Amino acid sequence: MSALNVPRVGVPFLESSDLADKVSDAGGEPVLLRLPAARPGNGVALAREWMADSLEVQCSAGDLDGLLLHAEHPEDYFGMLVAALRLDLPTVCARPASIPLFAALVGLGLVSGVGGPATTAVALVERDGPRSGELVDNFSLANALRAGVAAGGGPELLVHLAALASEAGVPGFDRMIRVLAPETSGVPPGWLDEHGVPALLSSLGDALHDVPTVTGDLGENLPAAPPPPEAHARLVFVRARSSGAEAVCRVRQGLAEVAGECRVFGSEKDAVSAVRDGAIGEDTMLVVGGCGPRGGPGLPRLDGLGRSLREAELEVPVLTDGLAPDDAAETWISLFTPEATMGGVIGLLRDGDPLRIDLTQGRIRAEIRASELESREPAGLPDRPDTAYAARYARTALPALEGAGFD
Repeated sequence: MSALNVPRVGVPFLESSDLADKVSDAGGEPVLLRLPAARPGNGVALAREWMADSLEVQCSAGDLDGLLLHAEHPEDYFGMLVAALRLDLPTVCARPASIPLFAALVGLGLVSGVGGPATTAVALVERDGPRSGELVDNFSLANALRAGVAAGGGPELLVHLAALASEAGVPGFDRMIRVLAPETSGVPPGWLDEHGVPALLSSLGDALHDVPTVTGDLGENLPAAPPPPEAHARLVFVRARSSGAEAVCRVRQGLAEVAGECRVFGSEKDAVSAVRDGAIGEDTMLVVGGCGPRGGPGLPRLDGLGRSLREAELEVPVLTDGLAPDDAAETWISLFTPEATMGGVIGLLRDGDPLRIDLTQGRIRAEIRASELESREPAGLPDRPDTAYAARYARTALPALEGAGFD
């Protein structure tokens, strides 16, 4: 603490935030943390790693007693959390705009259950409360996974939670994802609007671990369980039997299969152009490679393609080694692993190949002989950067479901 025993609490500088003033009102000394103005690329995992490294360096020189975190984008929030784990400081999270992210943070135990976040952050330091590394463990991560998926979180949430698990030294989280995510159904947005995130966690019942949080045990601050929510959507892991390829699909409840003839693109830009030119038929399956952690680099979220499909009023399935948009109305099969850059089957698909995704059996069924696939040369991919931060990331990035961080 400072010479006057006033807790020094690091607060990210955001023009739209008054958290620094609230820290002062709570009896603490706010230390403004300047966030990086530029990013090394457009991938969400790369942006997260950049934020984590930048914040760690800045905080290490700041003589801080605690952190009060807030960010506008999930990748920035998780980058801050990765830095908080490295620094091992008492950490409180202010409520983000994203409901799935908020649910995940509550499940982790990093959100104030009573009182405001600034008051909680100052009090946490004063009482030498639990540090971030003490709260983020396999139990709280399981809570975050279930709560975030139930609140509508998709594949991007899985990637960031896996990165947090890696930083916290929690082994086997990629296996936990494959078990817990598919058995957790997303609830309708209307149910969440009516009951809220605390009620959502309460509805998980015995599946929710009563873990310690920044304001006491999690169960102490939850309301009585509301009526069980209606299932709205789900995450399905699909695999190819022969190649071992895998992807994650977020689908509406009741959908059993998606199929189409492949139309293959090596970048999101090319796919967007084809959609806008009216070159995509209704029986098509869009295949977009070169967007994985190493290929993107950094795992881009294909928001532009999502917008172009909505504008064209075209509902066709999309298969990609990148990330689906959060608000995608179509069926997206994303995080295809191995990614195209690493020799994945997605880089061997060609225009006209018939492809079927069996969501009941969890199978990717390409009606192409294995011998034919093996004889093909990988499709051409965009050049990756060869210098600086993004290049180092592209050479060493882990697969998406292992967090897509530096190896």
